[in-house]
Amino acid sequence: MNFMKKVSKYAFILDKDEFVRLSLNKILHKYGFQVEEIDDLSSLEDRKKEIDRGIVLADVETDALERWIPFLKKEMNHFILMSPQITDELKVRLKKIGIRRMIKKPVEPGILKKVIREICPSRERSSASPVKGREKGCRSMQKGGEPT
Repeated sequence: MNFMKKVSKYAFILDKDEFVRLSLNKILHKYGFQVEEIDDLSSLEDRKKEIDRGIVLADVETDALERWIPFLKKEMNHFILMSPQITDELKVRLKKIGIRRMIKKPVEPGILKKVIREICPSRERSSASPVKGREKGCRSMQKGGEPT
């Protein structure tokens, strides 16, 4: 019997741009994720176990996000918003919703990896992780990985 069943990490991608989806799919597979492209946040409503073991990367209009606040509040720690424009006004609005993680598009693999490590720390890092407690506040990652 195999008691050490490997638990898959899941990544859900929501983006209209096929090139972005293909690029993210390749990057996330490289990072060990089982990737699924979704058309709408509604397709995640019954996927709590998978979301808890992974991430949701989405480029969604803020108005559309506001319709999903009750759902997102439950999954907020695993949600990453992607946007080509991350303004101070947008950060304030998203912080009110509860979204803490934002990545500027085009998404750079190194920045994405850093954000993923905050959400899904590896087992060897989790016991002594300096990331603990850092999820408060609203941070966006810009070019070079500098929090803004």
